Amino acid sequence: MTHAVLVCSGARIPSPRLLDSPLIDRLSVVTEHGHVARYAEGVAVETVGSIRDVDEVLAAAWRITGRYPIDGVLAPYEVGLPAAGYVRTVLGLPGPDFHTATLFTNKHVMKQQLSRAGLDLMPFAGVHSDAQVRARTEEFGWPVVVKPAYGGGSKDVAVVADAAELDAWLAGSGSLRPDNPTAVIERLAKILTEYHCDGVVADGQVRFAVTSRYLEPVLGRIGQGNPYGSYQLPLDHPEHLAVAELHATAVATLGLRSGVTHLEVFATPDGLRVSEIACRPGGGAVPAAIELRHGVNMLDACVRTSLDLPPFPDGAPAPVHPEVRYLGHCGLALRPGVITEMTSERELAQLPGVLRVDLLNEVGDEIAGHIYSASAAGFVHVGAETEQEVRDRLAAVRAGYRIRTRPAGAPVKPQVTEPQAASS
Repeated sequence: MTHAVLVCSGARIPSPRLLDSPLIDRLSVVTEHGHVARYAEGVAVETVGSIRDVDEVLAAAWRITGRYPIDGVLAPYEVGLPAAGYVRTVLGLPGPDFHTATLFTNKHVMKQQLSRAGLDLMPFAGVHSDAQVRARTEEFGWPVVVKPAYGGGSKDVAVVADAAELDAWLAGSGSLRPDNPTAVIERLAKILTEYHCDGVVADGQVRFAVTSRYLEPVLGRIGQGNPYGSYQLPLDHPEHLAVAELHATAVATLGLRSGVTHLEVFATPDGLRVSEIACRPGGGAVPAAIELRHGVNMLDACVRTSLDLPPFPDGAPAPVHPEVRYLGHCGLALRPGVITEMTSERELAQLPGVLRVDLLNEVGDEIAGHIYSASAAGFVHVGAETEQEVRDRLAAVRAGYRIRTRPAGAPVKPQVTEPQAASS
């Protein structure tokens, strides 16, 4: 009987596919206080004050393994990776250990290692106090990118143009704190194109990798207009081959033996620049898009490698849509407030080249909290024969989508029925 422990922050709602995985006979969870109710009866849940506290998470894992031996630790989301690695190291379990997880999550240490291996990055520095942040940004010159060393996706990442904007970032969410005491300062790249490369690694070898091209650079668009969109490049495309080579070097440099990866790369006037790499599945609809085109389920591969199983159950996966040369997807914009109007699944499905529509919200839902780069009301996947065609079809999805909201708590405007004229 396979027993897995999921390490998951309170901010994350785990995928049903993960919770119901046929590979797992018994699932236990370590999450943060106040989030037990989201897990079904029969799931043993241990809570901690912070999923970042590796000692607290280890103590919870000890309590779990005292009841049932643990076969593997699952951490498909960024914030839980270091603690999951710590538990694996102490309990001798498969998957990325604490050292490897640190290299893939601490962006300062990661960039140091990648730079030493000869990969090209934008100039960067690690800082450990607000005073150091101010001093190093002055040395770099404006504008600069500032981000916490630990953090998932675009959370707390900002482009600051001057000292006033930096002070605002520090006064808000950017100030260094005991659970995240390092920040990274990076020279702002002139991004011509941004890519993500998603891979599967087993026994130290990259068994699968696919490169996708973003419709536009992600940084600077967070919460502005449309969420991200990207399309996968054919495996014989020169840009895929170049990015995949960087991916293989990064994986070898950071020492990942088995797992899944998500790499970000910029094309600049001076060539390709590696941004950062994670040992988890990509966010948003990236896993769904990859499965739709290549038949590779990144979440399943993550679970399998965490349980010391081969990443693919039946050898090499078979493409699902071999007739589609370019497959792209885009997120549907969210707006804060209560949704009063939204394009239907049927309307979206009728647009040219649409292969799949996944709506996550509907009229009446209240949208609150921070909107991230992968936050969306849903995702639409399209297929095309050429690169220009896939871009045009994704543009048509964006143009054909509408959403309207009203402020939460605002009174609903009554519908007035016009009296009909009497028939003559």
